[in-house]
Amino acid sequence: MDATLIEAVQRGNVQEVQGLLKGGVNVNQRDDEGNTLLMTAAAAGQLSVVKLLVASGAEVEARNQAGMNALLVATAMRHQEIVRQLLQNGANANAVDEEGNSALMIAARTGAAANVELLLACGAAANAANRWGTTALMQASRSWTTNAVRALINAGADPAATDFMGKRALSYAKEKGAPPPYLVRLLSGEGTGKVARPGGASPDKPWWKFWE
Repeated sequence: MDATLIEAVQRGNVQEVQGLLKGGVNVNQRDDEGNTLLMTAAAAGQLSVVKLLVASGAEVEARNQAGMNALLVATAMRHQEIVRQLLQNGANANAVDEEGNSALMIAARTGAAANVELLLACGAAANAANRWGTTALMQASRSWTTNAVRALINAGADPAATDFMGKRALSYAKEKGAPPPYLVRLLSGEGTGKVARPGGASPDKPWWKFWE
């Protein structure tokens, strides 16, 4: 990948990036790890460059060698406006990395409640789980992000769902000590009108269909 172009993208120099693209530089070129210019701009938080690259034909769903795309990168870096921009330009809200982590799970893990709400509004699956059965609600509970927990539960996330070790969201919340009482009440169904089922599994759904 052109070093001058990478530097311009990371600095957010829109005019220089635009000039290089007009000079024939491939907007979808990659580095040795498969990262595209759009991923680089998303990671650096350069919204204006992201807009320019998308308008110039950058592949929104392109993946690097780790299975990450621009949306997953922007979510991991907590760049809300870039997340919004990518979703508005066709990014799949339910895209996952090679371990099955969706953007919603990543947003929940980083404690970015605003990104959680944004992704849910764009159709992210509230009860999706990664390869270990971990859901976004479990991630948000672990980080004690009560706004994200509330948004997820209101969107239908199941507090009684269990991962492959049999742990529920409340167990994740207790990993770093006694969780805030309000968080416990949320995960117990108080204040939401939804009460967690004991045992985790729905009686009419096999355990292997956890993603539904």
